[in-house]
Amino acid sequence: MNYKERPFVGIYIYKDRISFVNHNRPLPPVTIEALNRDRSFDRRQYLNKELKDMFFSLNLIESYGSGIRRAKDALLENGSPELKFYPDNEEDNYTNAVMGTNSEFLKVFNGSITQETTQEIKIEKSVSNRIIELMMMEPNITAKQIAEHLNVSFDGVRYHIKKLRADGKIKREGSTKSGKWVVMK
Repeated sequence: MNYKERPFVGIYIYKDRISFVNHNRPLPPVTIEALNRDRSFDRRQYLNKELKDMFFSLNLIESYGSGIRRAKDALLENGSPELKFYPDNEEDNYTNAVMGTNSEFLKVFNGSITQETTQEIKIEKSVSNRIIELMMMEPNITAKQIAEHLNVSFDGVRYHIKKLRADGKIKREGSTKSGKWVVMK
């Protein structure tokens, strides 16, 4: 298989891990061994430089080649197992990234989720509810203004807005600059 074909990317969720499968090997000089060993890949090749530059200029990616480093750092920071890449041979033509689940996350009390997880869910709902309230009071409010008002990060507000839109709770009417937020009933 090669990158000109359109094979699917599989994401498989298990109780103790998440597995991301791409049905191609990484492009040289990146190798499976290097993915397991290194944190960043500054000298990597890109199939479509224009597409990469477009995503960067639209703020859809943070920086070039930073995904593996950020994923490894986040897993280390929250005490999760290291990110592992497979296969461990040269014959198979796929790349499998396996992210193990943090052992603390797996703790289950009486078949329900942990108290810490419940608190995180309540906090997330609280931020989303406060965003909706602000949008109802001031439909022309910007994400930056919401972040300042709630004293949370701009990226956090963008995350919640994206989720609220996907859930059909809000929508945007008009242009980015002169439009307004509409809260759905």
